[in-house]
Amino acid sequence: MAIFSSRNQPEPVTPRRRSEPEPTEPTLDELEAIVAANLDSIAQVGLALDAIKTRELYRPEFDTWISYLDQRWKMTMDYAHKLMVAGSIAIKLRAAGLPEPSAVSHARELAKVKPEAVTQVWTDTLAEVGTVDNVTAEAIAKHAGKHRKRKARRKAPAAIRLKGKSWTIVLSRKTADLDPLAILAEAAEQLAQRAAKKAA
Repeated sequence: MAIFSSRNQPEPVTPRRRSEPEPTEPTLDELEAIVAANLDSIAQVGLALDAIKTRELYRPEFDTWISYLDQRWKMTMDYAHKLMVAGSIAIKLRAAGLPEPSAVSHARELAKVKPEAVTQVWTDTLAEVGTVDNVTAEAIAKHAGKHRKRKARRKAPAAIRLKGKSWTIVLSRKTADLDPLAILAEAAEQLAQRAAKKAA
């Protein structure tokens, strides 16, 4: 559908006559019709879901995005995210004059590639296999290897050292989201329990 055709391709601004109506964004009903007609194009479904989420059109009937996806479409948030990624990739490929991916697995592989290399990887894959119908995730992965995004390394949080006269406490955490004060309170409780057992 042409609803999303200008999303990433801004058109030149032209003065509007007073009689011309203001352009409107698609309504929830129009977007849901795209999702329902579905899966004619994963990209169209992804773009429709993205618009529904961004504009929070699922409210007030549904409290959360997750409940909307589950109750309205029987869809997980993870799968919806993959469709939305497929939509954004399809826009980029369409702008380059290339056919869009036909499967979520294609978009998933292209999403692992640096943004500036997506069209190159897709072009190379199509050149090798011939048509979109022959594309596999493995074929994309083969061409994507040298263009992959680097994964950020996660550093373990630094240990916390507390020193006093004749004692040192070293607090090593595996994740940064642990509260040091809560850990110390738990450790103090364990020490109190040990001391109570020894005294008994």
